[in-house]
Amino acid sequence: MGEWILPEGKIEGDILNYLLKKRGIEDVGGYLSPSLKDIPSSSKLHDSERAAKEILSSVKNGEKIIIHGDFDSDGICASSILWEFLYRDLATFLGQKIDVIPYIPSRIEEGYGLTEDSLNSVLELGGKLLISVDCGVRDEKLIKKYMKGGEGKQPLKIVVTDHHQPPEDLSEDLEYPLVHQMYPNHEYPYTQICGTAVAFLLIQEIKKQVGMDFELTPETRGLDLIAMATITDIMPLVGINRIFVKYGLEQIRKRSRKGLNHLCLRAGLNPEDVNSYHLGYVLGPRINAAGRIGSPLDAVKLLVSNDDKLCQDIAEELEKLNFERQQLTTNTKEEALVLIGDVSKNNAIFVLGSEWHDGIIGLVAGKLQEEYHRPVIVATENTDTVKGSARSISGFNITEALGELSKYLERYGGHELAAGFTAKKDLVNEFKEEFIKFANKQIKKEQLISRTEVDLLLNTSNITKKLVEQLSLLEPLGFKNPKPIICLQDLVIVTKTVMGTEKNHLKLLVKGDGIDLLQLVLFNVEDDIDVLEKDTVIDVIGYPDINVWNNVESIQFKVKEWRFTEEN
Repeated sequence: MGEWILPEGKIEGDILNYLLKKRGIEDVGGYLSPSLKDIPSSSKLHDSERAAKEILSSVKNGEKIIIHGDFDSDGICASSILWEFLYRDLATFLGQKIDVIPYIPSRIEEGYGLTEDSLNSVLELGGKLLISVDCGVRDEKLIKKYMKGGEGKQPLKIVVTDHHQPPEDLSEDLEYPLVHQMYPNHEYPYTQICGTAVAFLLIQEIKKQVGMDFELTPETRGLDLIAMATITDIMPLVGINRIFVKYGLEQIRKRSRKGLNHLCLRAGLNPEDVNSYHLGYVLGPRINAAGRIGSPLDAVKLLVSNDDKLCQDIAEELEKLNFERQQLTTNTKEEALVLIGDVSKNNAIFVLGSEWHDGIIGLVAGKLQEEYHRPVIVATENTDTVKGSARSISGFNITEALGELSKYLERYGGHELAAGFTAKKDLVNEFKEEFIKFANKQIKKEQLISRTEVDLLLNTSNITKKLVEQLSLLEPLGFKNPKPIICLQDLVIVTKTVMGTEKNHLKLLVKGDGIDLLQLVLFNVEDDIDVLEKDTVIDVIGYPDINVWNNVESIQFKVKEWRFTEEN
């Protein structure tokens, strides 16, 4: 358990206004009632006009267009909305068939992003224009090679749409359109948006150029998939990301996409109840499972299909893949823990395994990062390559760190907190040593202490349905706009119930300041079950919600962490 940073005292006034002020929200009306009108014009996105012209030229000439995506949820969603627009909406508007197909490389056989293997596959498919989504910003040299053709290859026209951090040596005057929110000088007002949002804005620019209605409304197709990608790619839920997610969730709740409906139902969710948590921890992992250990094109088919039987079958397959992915992650994490040893010696973790599945090393890195609160690299040596995935902590930009050590890498890319790479096999041990040295030098020991800033110090009598309804006005919640954390102190345990098939969850009834007892729910606390006994006095941090059982509503408090009161 980390350190709790408590507020100075309890709040007596309006809790919602207090939280808005604490989060620095100045435009309260715009925050509580976000509008699609606040999305900046697609014309402000670098090269969107140039890319739209290039795509429309290929459409006019009847050329085969290949949408080259990435195999994660963002790449899958971006591929889906762009294919759906070109093949259905634009084709209908123009009254012509558009020859466009999605292509997502195999994570295992071809690797991340644009590669010679994947570009050769595009040429074999007869592609004349390649549109990348969620990849390509770091592949200038490769792109130029394939644009020129030669060696028996036809020249390939290429449009790149991406959102990842551009390399410092990217040319200022590119030979191809690069639709990117950060290039060259942060032209677009919001730089932290997902690849699906970039593709969506390009679509609006194409609509504008051909005379289609491009004004955004709650019915504009694709907002649901932007919401999914924004959450799963861990984009900050502020600014336009909050707008995208709000209206995207509304589309999901209206059951406007058959594939998502079937995915919800197979996961035991009512589409009308879906929120940002479900996108990140229930639906998103199922979409990602296709790219990690299955076929990402199956997920694309699910998201664009209007065939109920096909959607049902794919949703069933993704459910099985997700379960398999969970088992693989658990087993690999256990193997990694054996190899790691004493983590206290260094400010970062670098664990190298053998024949681990490429598709789950990022999940293992994420779990280790959460557990040890330090940057983590999990790499696997498979046949002739070493592939790795990295997760970091605030204040240590992992992609920039990989850039400092790029001489050991064949390629890399990512964000501030997450990245992936392919390492040079003969240099991987030296890379490991240098990464640990770099982290030890750059990271201060205080950065390794997990700190939870508590928003509110309340009494149990404050935990009411009205409070839950007030806090719900802050939704959608997620990265950089987290669920408010509440601390309750001096709680006396009255009864304890062990729950779950593995007997690792707890339900506690506790006595606080009010007359009524409050129900606490604690998940995955198998190590704490024997110490949390009747009459024990504890403090907890977490948040309230409404539990519905047999159509009866009750207030419960979901506990994030607990401690004995005397420890305070």
